[in-house]
Amino acid sequence: MPRKTITNKQHTILTLLLTFRFLNSKQVQEFLSHKDHKRINAWLKDLVEKGYIERDFKPVFGTLTKPAVFNLSSEGRKHMKQSYAYYFPKYLKRISRDNNVSKGFRIKCQIIADWYLTLFPGEHKKGIAVVDSLLKILTTGKDEGEENMPFNTLEFFTPSYFPSFVLLDKIKPDAYIRIKTKAGISHGLLFVIDAYVPRLMLQYLLKKIFTVLEEIYWEDDAIDTLQVYILCPNNMVIIYLQRIIKSFFQKYYGGKELIFKFATRNQLYKRKQTGSGDTGFISISSNAAAY
Repeated sequence: MPRKTITNKQHTILTLLLTFRFLNSKQVQEFLSHKDHKRINAWLKDLVEKGYIERDFKPVFGTLTKPAVFNLSSEGRKHMKQSYAYYFPKYLKRISRDNNVSKGFRIKCQIIADWYLTLFPGEHKKGIAVVDSLLKILTTGKDEGEENMPFNTLEFFTPSYFPSFVLLDKIKPDAYIRIKTKAGISHGLLFVIDAYVPRLMLQYLLKKIFTVLEEIYWEDDAIDTLQVYILCPNNMVIIYLQRIIKSFFQKYYGGKELIFKFATRNQLYKRKQTGSGDTGFISISSNAAAY
């Protein structure tokens, strides 16, 4: 059966959905930097009709309608597999079960996309875009590496593909960024905390991070800092993490600065709506904790 023709913009949409798994129509519009939402909706509608993506939309009478949410269908995954020699077979198998994932997971994927769009505005329009990075890997089968990054640029990765930074395989963050400056490479790990998460799980998260940092040699001369971003459902979770993290820092003997940054989802979306002001992250550094 011949493949159904799609535009370059529609192929970019498929790549975005491969990267983030679930995106709403407003996020797709923002990633594509397109002013006309009607054109975005037409592209999405065409992809749905051709069977490449699936649409989740449940209007609620009497309330403000939320944008529809999209993910790759089996046909869309097949299209990506046929389009590239390096198509991440294990990852494609994992996302083949996306029809059965929870509502909370779908929201989490959209939060990760919003985190990127909010804290790094304009990066998807210039430099090393998240889609361009993934397309290079899909085409060549390898990451070009941090040594080939231009100064003052960043690269953003989701579990669709993580580069060969030793911590990623063990810690398994929800997203990863690396920023290159003349001072070196700053690595960032992002974790999105689910609502109503038990405190025991919060303790386990910090214990896992610090245990891996202690057991694995990850420091080299090219590393500037390691930053851990934790996006929390509310301020009570932040207060609790701030309290218990002090004991973990007392056992941290690494030579590189370790920075934890906490913020709530509301703070993130407030920044997204205003487009200005502080990021809202509360920072705790291993350098400061040592004194």
